Amino acid sequence: MSSMFHKVGQKYWASRFGLALPFCATLLLGSCLGGVLPFGENAHYEITGAGDDAAMDAYLQTILKNRLTQELAENGDAEIAERREAYREKMISADLKKAMAAKGYYDGSVDYVDDPSAPLTGEYRVTPGPQYIIQKRNVEPAEYAALLGADDIQEGAPLDAVATLQTQKNLYDAIAKDRCYFSLDIKNAVVLDKVNHTATLTYEVAAGTEGNFGPVIFTGQTSVKDSYLAKLVSWKEGDCFRRDRIESLRAKLLESGLFVRAEAVLPDGPDENGLVPLEIQVTERAHRTLRAGLSYYTDEGIGAVLGWEHRNFLGAAEKLSAALSLSALKQSLDIDLTKPFFLRKDQSLTFSTALRNQETEAYDELGADFGVTLSRNFHKRLNGSIGANLTITKISEENNLNNDEKVYGLLSFPGSLTFDNRNDKLDPLRGWLITASVAPFLDVLGESDPFFKMQLLASTYLPLDDAGNSVVALRAGVGSVVGGDTFNVPPTERFYAGGGGTVRGYGYQEVGPKDFAGDPLGGRSMVTGSAEFRQKMTDTIGAVAFVDAGSVSEDSYPDMGNMAIGAGVGVRYYTGFGPLRFDVAVPLTEKEDLDRNFQFYISIGQAF
Repeated sequence: MSSMFHKVGQKYWASRFGLALPFCATLLLGSCLGGVLPFGENAHYEITGAGDDAAMDAYLQTILKNRLTQELAENGDAEIAERREAYREKMISADLKKAMAAKGYYDGSVDYVDDPSAPLTGEYRVTPGPQYIIQKRNVEPAEYAALLGADDIQEGAPLDAVATLQTQKNLYDAIAKDRCYFSLDIKNAVVLDKVNHTATLTYEVAAGTEGNFGPVIFTGQTSVKDSYLAKLVSWKEGDCFRRDRIESLRAKLLESGLFVRAEAVLPDGPDENGLVPLEIQVTERAHRTLRAGLSYYTDEGIGAVLGWEHRNFLGAAEKLSAALSLSALKQSLDIDLTKPFFLRKDQSLTFSTALRNQETEAYDELGADFGVTLSRNFHKRLNGSIGANLTITKISEENNLNNDEKVYGLLSFPGSLTFDNRNDKLDPLRGWLITASVAPFLDVLGESDPFFKMQLLASTYLPLDDAGNSVVALRAGVGSVVGGDTFNVPPTERFYAGGGGTVRGYGYQEVGPKDFAGDPLGGRSMVTGSAEFRQKMTDTIGAVAFVDAGSVSEDSYPDMGNMAIGAGVGVRYYTGFGPLRFDVAVPLTEKEDLDRNFQFYISIGQAF
């Protein structure tokens, strides 16, 4: 179903077009081993002749651009380099011809005119010729023709490969709906009339017998329990047989992180009772992972994160993770144990504990957390959680009138709701991330009055081109603490802004109310916003320009009239595991009492 088949006379051929973009992962600010040179970095190729069809011209330009973003291995031999260049130029010609055929221009031609005076320079002169039109559209057997709709490819339309294959998929879905076919195959055949430049398009449907799911067995697992695997099966024995449900099960097995392979083994057909027994052959992968990361912020110093994870701790995909974070300001150890399928398939239960030490200009803290969280997936993109946490913490606040230590016993019941449809977590090109959280707090040791903390954070990503090389990223956040005045709220639960996570250009916690000595006080409300333009210039190098703004107020409602604004630029180095970030920012307002007039940040992943 993934290829488009054409027939002239009695001959068939299949056309499939794709471009692979290689990458190499490197260390921070390093370079790829065995040097590579972007093919199009100094190239000056152009396409002419397709100007009458703007859509076709744009499509061909995209093909050319994708080819030019590939890389050529460097080699000191000039003759080898020349042969590689000539081969790539030939391949581009072939790709352009295939692209025209995919849009219905089957008689198109491409003439390449080289510029002998300069390497990586030339002109692709395309002659699309007439576009083939669908004169007749058939479905065999004809009984399925009624399932085609108004959105499917029609007679009189251009013979477009994408539209043809989409109609083929739509027809497959319509036939399979509410039916239990053990096998269903649809192919397309095209007969071209070279004289009249028309085509006859026929969809050939081969539907087998119907059946129902039989028993499911798993083989190949060594440590994962059968009881867990059975919970991943979304159907019951006797349900209508659907191959897409088998593919969904395979995807779940691979996404669990427990298996490197999951293959379905089916019989030749339903048995005498109409049942289809199913065997899923799996191969387990290593369940333990070590990870490490480094960062450097001028306001926080060098930082390191060391992590360990076991994804099958008790044999049923329980995840035990430990993370040690170290920096000049903060040190913490977090341990979490997550139990999936808690009471229902879309729920998990997490037990967590943490130890931390912080020495900031606002306060010093030594604390421990103990919590339990119940999480549920309401939808593929929407999940929520509720929980209970107990925090025992000793805080020395330099801003306190008596400059003494207090011990808090904060009991909280946090709840959150998150919508996330980003295409990538470390380097999103499109989508939204919206998180709303609320938590009532009660101090069981009596040092603090009860209070209620709320926060809403949202970010979105807007690609400016189809390839996602130019992206506008926007972020906004607002938070409020209700109940008591600022000094009755523990310093760790107040809002602070400034630094790489909120307003770049300012030091950590530098935005907001301060005491007479210039130390941060924190506040009961905060509002922040960021706008960032990201431009990817090659497969591995990108640049950004950004503006951040934020305000912290001692009142429980945000103060929009006293915003601190910072701006800057940055470089991104794209690797196989995510972009490496280097940002430099300066404060534009509220510059009094700042420790530095610039800040820079180095870490893995985009700023947001």
